[in-house]
Amino acid sequence: MVANIQFKLNRGIEVKDKTKPQTIYLRYLLGKKIDFQASIKMKVLFEDWDADKQKVKNRSHLTNRTQINNLILKLRTHFNKFENDNKEKGITPSKEQVKKHYRSFFIDVQPEPKEKNDTLFTYIDFVINKPETKRNLTAGTIKNYELTKTFLKRFNDEVYPIDFDSINLEWYNDFVEWSESQNLSKNYIGKHIKTLKTFMNNAIEDGKTTNQQFRSKRFIVMREDADNVYLTMNELNELWKLDLSHEPRKEDARNLFLIGAFTGLRVSDYNNLKDENLSQTNGVKMFKVKTQKTKKEVAIPLHPIVEQILSKNNGKPPKAIPDQKINELIKEIAESAGIDEISYTTITRGGKEIKKKNYKFELVKTHTARRSFCTNAYLFNMSTIDIMAISGHTTEKAFLNYIKVTPEQTAIRMSEHPFFRGQSNLKVV
Repeated sequence: MVANIQFKLNRGIEVKDKTKPQTIYLRYLLGKKIDFQASIKMKVLFEDWDADKQKVKNRSHLTNRTQINNLILKLRTHFNKFENDNKEKGITPSKEQVKKHYRSFFIDVQPEPKEKNDTLFTYIDFVINKPETKRNLTAGTIKNYELTKTFLKRFNDEVYPIDFDSINLEWYNDFVEWSESQNLSKNYIGKHIKTLKTFMNNAIEDGKTTNQQFRSKRFIVMREDADNVYLTMNELNELWKLDLSHEPRKEDARNLFLIGAFTGLRVSDYNNLKDENLSQTNGVKMFKVKTQKTKKEVAIPLHPIVEQILSKNNGKPPKAIPDQKINELIKEIAESAGIDEISYTTITRGGKEIKKKNYKFELVKTHTARRSFCTNAYLFNMSTIDIMAISGHTTEKAFLNYIKVTPEQTAIRMSEHPFFRGQSNLKVV
């Protein structure tokens, strides 16, 4: 079989809006089984494209015509060599091998140099290092920015070079496919997509790009609820009743976790409480905290268990413990408290769903405290608006997606409402 190598606009589909530049695609056909198409990362107007010669027309106003036509020529040569090498070896390539060969071309071809702060990666560096970022964002958020930059750079080096104009739906699909090939979880991939969208939004505001394809509804931030459990009030009470006086480190970790579970604060906040966070207004004792992530001040009444924790610590919050250590200890503490219900979790890794059997204590972590507060407060009929004022959720939809409530629990909660108790003005006839 002889391969057919073509170059077409818009994947060969009819161009409806001929006033907009169209993407040029390479198409590699081999028999009936292989039909591979991919963008060559270049665009041209329909009227400037010579469909018969499969190249840009020789018109003086087209300043990049030579660059595009040279790229097409090099790609054709690249695939002709691929074809000849396969014939010599008696190999019929798979579609995956064709894709790999296509990608190898863009790894070998270096992009033209651009001015400083004019590429995607120099701009990301600029965003990370500018004073406003360090002033307004937490160290954890900045660390996530750095991780996304590193991850995108790997794609750039291993698959094909990317820049502002590369961030489109085709790139999105390639990025997800490449990430899944490394057996990464859906949430991990989604985290980097979310951060990239932040970079691109900033770049548009700063006039670095006009590309808005990342705002497409199909350019989704992948996520799933994997192992996010919450502890019931009974389970929290079991934690509190546990005698840890002979293990001071565990006792402090348990107490910090419980403060989180009865305040709804993030670990970055409940693990850094000071004397000055304690306050009293109209006889109500409370924590007043300017949260690290949102920089908003919240006021939270003290739960009786929190008051007892403070009382046992001379009226002061427990000293901070490294987050990682709390994560490690709280699992052991939860196991000792008998929180060993069997739980089945599903996580998507490498594009495949993996089901895993866990004991509940294995899934408990620092963030479980905050989720427990939100869920328990909701089940106890606390106003959603009041809970959100503490949790920081900006929409009720986001809040309801966050809490761990079953349909049965919601029904039980609703049963307490006057409507379901027949206490309305309407009479049953």
